[in-house]
Amino acid sequence: MEEYKHFSHPHNLSFHKSLEAAQLTCTGCKLPCTGTPVYSCRRCKFFLHDQCFDAARSLVHPSHPAHPLSLFPSSTYTAGSFICNSCNQTGSGLCFCCSICEFDLHVHCAYKDLKPKSDKSIDPPKQIQLKAHPSHPLLYLPNPPYADDIVCTCDVCGMVCDGELYNCGVCGYDAHVVCCNLPETVRREDHEHGLSLLHVNPHETFECDVCRGGIAQKHCIYYCMSGCDYGMHVQCVAAKVTEKAPMDAMTFQVEMFKLQNQMKIHQMMIDTKLMGISGLHRNRYY
Repeated sequence: MEEYKHFSHPHNLSFHKSLEAAQLTCTGCKLPCTGTPVYSCRRCKFFLHDQCFDAARSLVHPSHPAHPLSLFPSSTYTAGSFICNSCNQTGSGLCFCCSICEFDLHVHCAYKDLKPKSDKSIDPPKQIQLKAHPSHPLLYLPNPPYADDIVCTCDVCGMVCDGELYNCGVCGYDAHVVCCNLPETVRREDHEHGLSLLHVNPHETFECDVCRGGIAQKHCIYYCMSGCDYGMHVQCVAAKVTEKAPMDAMTFQVEMFKLQNQMKIHQMMIDTKLMGISGLHRNRYY
């Protein structure tokens, strides 16, 4: 039987045109899925409607056209649930969310007026050039190109990579999709200076100032260039110093998504301010 991968579950899934059981519930939308096409992991009792399985990872939705919505396997809030902005009901499964506006949709509510895999979905570029690996271009792959017994790790952050990624077919260099879109500079409330993303880590050994774990030289690092000798794993940027280990991959993806949007808003505010100053200067000459 052919097996399938989904980003929200670590195991392979099998497809069934119909599964007859007492009562099956879709893990994604929490609605019944008995007697419908379903992807399943029997040992985990994990089930997904085909529409939930096919849901786009990013979507521009007519109910929230200002920003794209990103699909997450569960709520991004600490409460572990969200309120759907379409039906006003609580949700705890798959969620389309906008971290800028705290706008959330059930996956089934998002697709009420859209077809699965809408033309408006935003797919990752098929090929990119990464500063951390300038020798060759990286190609987008939905899953690691290795045998099941080989653990794929991201060469940017060092964490396990078992979903979509960018890969160099020449060198075997791998990177999470989210790690290919890290902001060049970030700030932390507990440090007075900005931190720069070093695509090439110059330190043979370095202890992360957040989790106190070692940072391998082959991995990227956020580092203070103001002479503080302060730095951290890329996945520790949004973590608290009290945490003893880097956050898990999904939490890292959520936090970096929020951080990237915060940086965009900050830059937009700066650009707007500069445009206003420029306009004042021009008015002096008229």
